[in-house]
Amino acid sequence: MAPTEGSLPMVQANMGIGVGTISLATLMDFIVQRTYHELNILSEILPRKTDMERKIEIVQYASRTRQLFIRLLALVKWANSASKVDKCVKICNFLEQQSLYFVDTADVLARLSRETLVNARLPNFSLPCAIDVLTLGTYPRLPTCIREKIVPPDPITPNEKKKVLQQLKQVIQYRLVSCELPQQMRKLKIENGRVKFLVENEFQVTLTLMEDSPVIPWRLLDIDILVEDHETGDGKALVHTLQVGYIHRVVQSRLLDNDKPLHDLYRVLHSFCQSLQLEVLNTQTQKLIRERLGDSLSIDEYSVGKCLTVSYWRDQMKKDKDKSPDAIRYKLSVHVNEEDDDKQLCVSHVPAMLPEECRRVGVTIRSDHLSIEQLLMQTIEVRTFTKLKELSYSIQRFVEGKCEVKDIPVALHVPVLYPCTTSEQLRITIDAQRGMLQAALPSVELPVLQELEETLNGDKKNIQKHLVKLRLQLSLMRCERSVNSLHTVARRHLPLVNQADHAIKDLPKHRLYITVPKQNNHHVVVCVEDVPPRSVQFQYHLLETTPCTGEGLESDVGGMGEELPIRCFMRAGKLVALDTFTFTNGPYTSIYKEPEEDEIESFHRKRKLLLGEYVEPVGKKLKTSPYIIPELVHIVAACEEKLPFVFLGKELKEKDVLFTNIQVDKEAMGLVMDIIKFPDIEGLSKEDCESLRRCLLSCKVRIVTRPVWHVEFLFIDSGLDMEGEEPAGPTQRVIFSHPVNTDHQPMVTALLNEWVAMGHLYTVTRHFRDMYNDPQTGLHRLVQVKAFNYRKLSLLYGNGFTSQVHINWKTDEKQFVLSFGRQGFSSPMNPHVSMTTQLQHDLNNTRSLTYLVQVLHDTWEPMNSLHKLSSAVILGVGTSPKQSMQSFTVIPQSSTHVRISYRSNYCLDVHLRSGNVVAVRDGAYSLFDTSKVTEGFTPIPMLKAFLGMFVDDSVTGGNVRRRSATEDDNPPSPIGMDNIDVFSVTQSHQSSGSPGARQRADVAPSPSTYIGTPSPGALLATGSPGNPQLHVPSPGSFVPAPSPSSLGIHMQSPASAFISPQGMADSGSPYPSTSLAMPSPGQRNWPNSPSVQGPSPASRHGMVASPGHPTLHSPLAGSKDDHSKATVLSPPSRILPQRQWAASTPTLLSHQAFDTLLRPSSIQQLAMHVPLSPLERFLGCNFIRRHIIRVISQEKHLTTVQTTEPGVNIFKGETLQFRVSLNTSTLQTLHMKIQPLPEHKDQWSQEEIQLFEKYFDLKVACPPYKSNALTAFSRLLKANVTILKDVIQIMRLELMPNQDRNVKWSSQLLLTVPPTYAHIAPPGTPAIVVVAKMVLMLQLTRILGPAMPGQPAPEPLSLTIPLLYNIQDNNITLVEKGTNNINHNLTLVSQHLKRFQDSRFHANQECAIYPAVRDLLTNLVLPSGVQGFPGPSANI
Repeated sequence: MAPTEGSLPMVQANMGIGVGTISLATLMDFIVQRTYHELNILSEILPRKTDMERKIEIVQYASRTRQLFIRLLALVKWANSASKVDKCVKICNFLEQQSLYFVDTADVLARLSRETLVNARLPNFSLPCAIDVLTLGTYPRLPTCIREKIVPPDPITPNEKKKVLQQLKQVIQYRLVSCELPQQMRKLKIENGRVKFLVENEFQVTLTLMEDSPVIPWRLLDIDILVEDHETGDGKALVHTLQVGYIHRVVQSRLLDNDKPLHDLYRVLHSFCQSLQLEVLNTQTQKLIRERLGDSLSIDEYSVGKCLTVSYWRDQMKKDKDKSPDAIRYKLSVHVNEEDDDKQLCVSHVPAMLPEECRRVGVTIRSDHLSIEQLLMQTIEVRTFTKLKELSYSIQRFVEGKCEVKDIPVALHVPVLYPCTTSEQLRITIDAQRGMLQAALPSVELPVLQELEETLNGDKKNIQKHLVKLRLQLSLMRCERSVNSLHTVARRHLPLVNQADHAIKDLPKHRLYITVPKQNNHHVVVCVEDVPPRSVQFQYHLLETTPCTGEGLESDVGGMGEELPIRCFMRAGKLVALDTFTFTNGPYTSIYKEPEEDEIESFHRKRKLLLGEYVEPVGKKLKTSPYIIPELVHIVAACEEKLPFVFLGKELKEKDVLFTNIQVDKEAMGLVMDIIKFPDIEGLSKEDCESLRRCLLSCKVRIVTRPVWHVEFLFIDSGLDMEGEEPAGPTQRVIFSHPVNTDHQPMVTALLNEWVAMGHLYTVTRHFRDMYNDPQTGLHRLVQVKAFNYRKLSLLYGNGFTSQVHINWKTDEKQFVLSFGRQGFSSPMNPHVSMTTQLQHDLNNTRSLTYLVQVLHDTWEPMNSLHKLSSAVILGVGTSPKQSMQSFTVIPQSSTHVRISYRSNYCLDVHLRSGNVVAVRDGAYSLFDTSKVTEGFTPIPMLKAFLGMFVDDSVTGGNVRRRSATEDDNPPSPIGMDNIDVFSVTQSHQSSGSPGARQRADVAPSPSTYIGTPSPGALLATGSPGNPQLHVPSPGSFVPAPSPSSLGIHMQSPASAFISPQGMADSGSPYPSTSLAMPSPGQRNWPNSPSVQGPSPASRHGMVASPGHPTLHSPLAGSKDDHSKATVLSPPSRILPQRQWAASTPTLLSHQAFDTLLRPSSIQQLAMHVPLSPLERFLGCNFIRRHIIRVISQEKHLTTVQTTEPGVNIFKGETLQFRVSLNTSTLQTLHMKIQPLPEHKDQWSQEEIQLFEKYFDLKVACPPYKSNALTAFSRLLKANVTILKDVIQIMRLELMPNQDRNVKWSSQLLLTVPPTYAHIAPPGTPAIVVVAKMVLMLQLTRILGPAMPGQPAPEPLSLTIPLLYNIQDNNITLVEKGTNNINHNLTLVSQHLKRFQDSRFHANQECAIYPAVRDLLTNLVLPSGVQGFPGPSANI
């Protein structure tokens, strides 16, 4: 055990052998006790030594202690490392101790045998004594000599002792009764044969008598001195024990041979105690002089045992002595009572005090608590009260209120102002140490107070002068406090450069500059003047200043290369005197006033005030706080309110705006300015401006909530029928707010911009109002007006009026701005949000709300359908593994034309038409030359046939014959078109302009209008569509416009173009003059819109009419004499476009069919996948087909087989031939048919082929249509037949998981790398690699039993394992590339695979993949508390 832990006893060294040891804990205890003992001794000795001796002792003690603990620290460090030495020392000590025992034993035995036993004799036995002890238990035969010397005599009994003390008490009582006692020693107590005399705060003595004889003197037993020094004595006795012993002997000598011994005892001890009390007071005085008071206090005389005289306020005495030799000296004397020495110490004062004042201080000294400081403070307090009372009488005539002496410490409160608050009263006190008068204010320090203090301590003739100056200063302070709540700055001085030459120099010198809030260049000047005898008067002026430099320069422009001057000075401008009466007596400006007293009442009050008899009534209360000057606050606030209106009027005048003067609002809301007339608005006609002015009833400008301008426009009601709101009355208020700044030009600009915005919005709304309120137009069925406040128009439209559009004018952009929203929560968002820019452009070009409403109504349903397309970003669909790709991107081209991009490969042009019709074409083809493909996009195969499946009777009118799925893509040869004069048909249709023809526009067109539309190549019997004699059909011209007669529109609007056939001939679109269908690049100016190829040469040179002519799309024609019938153009055979340009011709769909095309839905073939829209499934299948071609070209083990079947891809591998085709009934799913090559038919069973086909249909060519999944599938085909069959068996476990009930896990073959294995390969890359070794990934999910009733099903454990199969060695392990984190589950799987490989496949030639996976699914056991990697979905 180490020395620090044990407790070893001290062993003395004998004969120089061995070493003494001691426990380390005991040693530390000794050192601590020694240190503490020395510290106690030091604390008792130091107070009696001088300061230098104390310091020396402390340093010596610290040095000794430090050396001692340093040795202890060294010993402790040595002991911690001396365990071996300690063990050796213990062994040596033990051996030396044993050796010592042997030596001592031998010595004792030798001495015993040689000396002791030689003379040993047994004495005779004392039998009688033994019998007494054993029988009686006593020893009565003890020898007398021993008994007298050793055994003490028996003590007296308690009863005897009590009896003796009672007799002695009676003797003492008799002696006290028989003798004369001093008056001060009447307090006594007799007990235990003693008498105790107590003289409080002086002494206590104990006496007794030795005998009962009357001549026997008193015996003094004990003396206790009771005088204490509570301030400097430190709780110790004032008299030493030797001194007490000496006094004891003196007093005992006085008790012998004395007739009045007790009187002598009292005189001796009382005289000693009084001397001791004087000594204590003297010591306290010296300590006060030395430590605190210094020269302000001195000891004039000290006679031991007689008196102590102290003089105070010596600073005042020195000052008074300089002025007058007979100055008063203030003294305090404590002395023995001259009339009777037996009484206590007396106190006397110089100069003498009144008896009442002496009683307050005390006539005699208090012996119970001796304190010269307390005695001085009581004396000074009484002297202070007397002096301040005398001073109050002399100051009272100079002030209005009453002077009072109060508070502790005592102070004279002088109300300089009237009325005066506590914080404004002048407090005059006397310095207790120096005796000088001091003047102060509780809240502030002013230079005039120092001057007043010098006057009070010197010649008091100038008191009134300084009080007047102080009154003016306090008045200015009241002004500063009054404006603190106004967020302004009050200054005593301004840096004015021209003050000497300005009228401001003639104002009184006591003045205050208050900056008008938010007007830094305007100041309210407050001047204060004294009005004799005891009041002040205020004067107010308004000063205008201009910032300038120290030289008076006001320009901000410096020379070339010169720095701008710093403008920190001001130049004074206009100085205007303010009439207080005008400001405080206007409308709504009443100021509280006190009732005026008459002359007689004032005279009596002042007389009583001078005599000190006036007492202010308690019940009188001020209506306002004395701190606040109401006139000043109101003037500053009025300037703050009026100045902005003044500056605003100047700016309005420069802008030719007529307005009235500043007035007080009749509703008591502050100041108001009426604007009479606004200027004309640029861009509006004179008539529109005058109409807007007639609607404006009034315009008021206020500042209601600082610091904001509130402009209130009062208009007449707009006249629009608003749905769901009750009419608010014949007027409508519009509130406009703008922050108040020093520069008012932005406010005027904002006000005029607001007027311009209201003017533009009112103009378009005024034209819309007439048509909206007319029930014949039917606009109420299309749109509802939610709100209109001349600044913003809110419209509701769409199905159930759930969509909302806000229209307002942006002045900075000089155009209308649209913002879309929704009404309620029935729809997730407004479908027109993505088309905001295009709709905004249309409105600014047409300035017609009717047109905007028509466009919103016609495009709401298809735009709502477009928002159902998936915009999810998918990883692993492109060639780059790290690049993600968005599914659908909607790109607006115009307000009726959008482009839909699918994965940046395919593009659809969608034209939104009136009459619930949508035209869809392949956007990869150029608009002007279908032989050219738009850069960046690929034509969509089978698009025409796919769209034809969604054409319904609402578009074709029920007369169309459905074509086969391949008819559009494989049309028959065009014949017989030479016999048809197309242009004659066109001319006959253009000539039909009768009302009947216009009415027939509402009739459903012929089926050939939509389906039999000839392509340019078919019409001209040429193989190239680039014939310059005919323009490519405009996508916007395939739908005839509905009849506008039902709308009753008689102005430039969408309906106005519907009436005239020329409008159709010009543009081929139901929307007038805006080229909404598909504008040419020269006309399109949409921001952020993709560009297309330029117009065709035919359109630029004007060689032929636009193919948007209705003749090409509507075969309605008749004779010139009969317009009541419509004939159908029937060519000898069907005119169909050629295959490669089939999708360039738009296909017309109804809104319902278009919604069905884009709405997510499920189909039976892909029931287990997420519902997708038919369009996405169709494009996804084409995307996969296109990637199949790319994969076949990249993989060497695959070969393409040529075929003429549309929508079919055929390729073959080493043993199998694959045929991938679209489902001809829906064109939304891909199916694979597999056939073994003739030479390998015996290697494949029909079941394996069907499983392979089913896996491709459900797991590869399925949503989300990942190209990398197809790449991984194609890599499987590279493997040999044995490996491929094992993989097919794994596919069977995934497709049919319920066939085998012995497995504990379900498996899923991953085709792409999940994110959890990003260290192996980037996420989304193909997860199957077949080279010299094969890599494939499986996801294992634990199969759980049915959950307990009422409990939620637990989440199954999922684990993703990357398998590495060595083809040559036929063994399977886990991939361990690049992983740093050790996964416990994967470790268990790896161990399981190793055991399986060692036990079964060491000599077996069967492929190890499927058996190993089968064994994992059947026998793998993982701890239940361990979680695996989160398993990816099947489509990753």
